[in-house]
Amino acid sequence: MRLTTERLVLRPPTLDDLPVWHAIYLDAEEVWYGAPRSSLDENREKLTRQVAHFEQHGFGMCAVDLAASGEKIGAAGLQHLEGGPEIGYATESARASIAYGFDEVGLDRIVAVALKTNVASRRVLEKCGLNEIGLTHVYGLEHVKYAIRR
Repeated sequence: MRLTTERLVLRPPTLDDLPVWHAIYLDAEEVWYGAPRSSLDENREKLTRQVAHFEQHGFGMCAVDLAASGEKIGAAGLQHLEGGPEIGYATESARASIAYGFDEVGLDRIVAVALKTNVASRRVLEKCGLNEIGLTHVYGLEHVKYAIRR
């Protein structure tokens, strides 16, 4: 699986992506959740689970590279709810991930969550066609839940 957009390449993650993923998790934990920062070993375990998820389900959090330079910039994609980083270029990567989930994986419904206070992430979800369907408790916090159907 390899998705290419105007500016991005989304591809299955490998353990070689650990430095970038470690930085993402640190930002996510501190900025979004106020959680203690994970160690490199803890983030290696998280990445290993993401690699296994991708292998098992045929989709998952992808490594994201800039198409022009190949620079590794983050992670985005589809996964079962609970656990995973987010990045910038959110709308572009979200649209590619939704299309992949519907067209290639054959999913009928995709859900997403965002903190109520994370207005930017909520706007991205809405721009991608997801509709707010209520509140849910994931990642140890209450989130607004969104969904889109094929």
